Amino acid sequence: MNISILYYLLSVGFALLIAAALYYIPKKKKSCYLFGLRFLSVLSLLTLLINPKWEREELTIEKPQLVIAVDNSASIAFVKGKETVENILSELNKNTNLQDKFTIKHYSFGKQTKVFDSLTFAENQSNPTDLIRQMDALSSREKTPIFLITDGNQTLGTSYEYVKTKNKVFPIIVGDTTQYTDLAITKINVNQYSFLDNQFPVEIFTLYTGIQNTGAQLSIFNNKKRIFTKKLSFSEQKNTQHVSVMLPANTIGNHYYQAVISKLENEKNTKNNRKDFSVEVVDQQTEILILSSFSHPDLGAIKNSIESNKQRKATIVIGSGSSLDFSKYKLVVLYQPTTIHASALKSIQNNKNGKFIITGTKTDWQFLNTNQKSFSKKTTSLTEQYLAVYNSNFPEFVTKEIGFEELPPLDDRFGAISFQTPYQSVLFQKIGHTITETPLLATYEEDDQKNVVLFGEGFWKWRMLSKITHKSNKPFDDFWGNIFQYTTQNKKTNQLQLAYKKLFYSNEQVQIKATYVDQNYQIDTQASLWLYLANKETKETQKSPFHLNNNQYFVELSNIESGKYTFQVKVLDKDVVSYGSFKVLDYNVEQQFSTSNLKGLKNLALQTGGKLIYPNTLESVIENFINDTQYKPIQKSKIISKPLIDWQWLLGFIILPLSIEWFIRKYKGLI
Repeated sequence: MNISILYYLLSVGFALLIAAALYYIPKKKKSCYLFGLRFLSVLSLLTLLINPKWEREELTIEKPQLVIAVDNSASIAFVKGKETVENILSELNKNTNLQDKFTIKHYSFGKQTKVFDSLTFAENQSNPTDLIRQMDALSSREKTPIFLITDGNQTLGTSYEYVKTKNKVFPIIVGDTTQYTDLAITKINVNQYSFLDNQFPVEIFTLYTGIQNTGAQLSIFNNKKRIFTKKLSFSEQKNTQHVSVMLPANTIGNHYYQAVISKLENEKNTKNNRKDFSVEVVDQQTEILILSSFSHPDLGAIKNSIESNKQRKATIVIGSGSSLDFSKYKLVVLYQPTTIHASALKSIQNNKNGKFIITGTKTDWQFLNTNQKSFSKKTTSLTEQYLAVYNSNFPEFVTKEIGFEELPPLDDRFGAISFQTPYQSVLFQKIGHTITETPLLATYEEDDQKNVVLFGEGFWKWRMLSKITHKSNKPFDDFWGNIFQYTTQNKKTNQLQLAYKKLFYSNEQVQIKATYVDQNYQIDTQASLWLYLANKETKETQKSPFHLNNNQYFVELSNIESGKYTFQVKVLDKDVVSYGSFKVLDYNVEQQFSTSNLKGLKNLALQTGGKLIYPNTLESVIENFINDTQYKPIQKSKIISKPLIDWQWLLGFIILPLSIEWFIRKYKGLI
């Protein structure tokens, strides 16, 4: 600012000098008016060149935020809450005092959270947990109150009752909260695969809501034929039953089953008395060898993860493995290899087994760098901890993010990794807060073998913490199941690989994903893929194109009628085709609810520090919110800097004295 003042003083002097040189020093041209006009025009021009800035403080008031989130799922209609929801929204939106105090943001949720547009009550899934977590991420304050207008019935995601959030949630419950007598099949546990001529276990969990002693019959059907039945008894104290049964796997292929519990007299909701499940029967079991020179907790965790799919069997061997018959193994997990595994590594290469190499602090990198040619690592005596970052663009096969960034780091020797063969990163290394492009988990091919390498030990910690996070090992084991399946295919497989579910609900979107590679087994994103779908009962067919997203093709089908379907996926102008089948159930998962989940919403309010609200008490709650002093506006100051060049009138001030000066000189004949 001091420099600007100095420049301005110099400008005044320079403007006086110019004006004096023109109209004061020459005696014939002496004119006070012209002197003043030239002085003003020159000074204005120089001031514009200096361009000083003026700063002012602007105060703004930021109102606290209030989120209004509406359940847009179909269960709202089934519990007869549509009109109630619309009335609640109307009452909230017309309250001017509430709008004056809060900045109100509207959202709706079903399967996903969306900015509020309109209500259809047609969403086929309900995931309030996603809504709560997204609001937690978007909130600019420590605590943003959330008015959650819902019936509390959830069909997707982790339970919302105990979700951790910094925001207070105020559930506004809609629908019938009366608890009617009801029988329901709440859950079925079954393996995805079974082996021919074996038996597979099925666990069925049932729930009774009522106070009278009652009995029911549980049955399992296959192709409308009853293959199992058992009588159950319930009471107010004994309101759950767990039934385990072994079913035979007699023929190869996909088999569909229905578990049905008989309905009670005058039972209001019978939609939840049935659940469907499927099992794929295969005729062989994949054998996998886990080879290590020492014992480690990782070995047991890897074995349990492998055998979570009954289609696979794992054997742990501690030692060199030189006497083993490697030809019977589809995959060898080589855990922290050392020099004693030299003969085993040669046998793996000769038999073309798939390899899954896991390195760690005890890995002999000099041996590993010498005895395989795909990758190497220049190590030091130091160790390093590596966090994992999921690669969402991994193209080789279908994987799913399971929260890797929340898992603990893996331990390995410090050093630079280099690959001598093409590879794809499934996980990247993260050191501290720095995300690198160095792979932590990578796939590669060597002499027609499909291989995987994990640069770090600590697999057991990952599996344990993942179970705590997801309340189950299934997400973790499903992810690694894809890895094991990839490596057990020791010969190059079909160019066109498909990923899809075997069972869909009638109101659910059917999605089929495909990965296509060319003759050189490189990802081909220029191909044209088409789906040819046929209904087995009606023989109706339809044709749909695949779309490309992140090197993967996908097709989505809506409003598919219930029934059994077969399909072909063909590559246009290529002799490449893959086949599949699935079943669409005549069942809407949202219809299993006839009343609101009062208990769940109470727990949510208690967990987050909010309060459960009934529609008839909404007016008083709004009044309390308006008077609540914990939600206060925040005054923020902002320094606004405005340069002189933005003042458009200054240009006119320069032109005006020059114009007047020109007319005076013209009039006096000085031009």
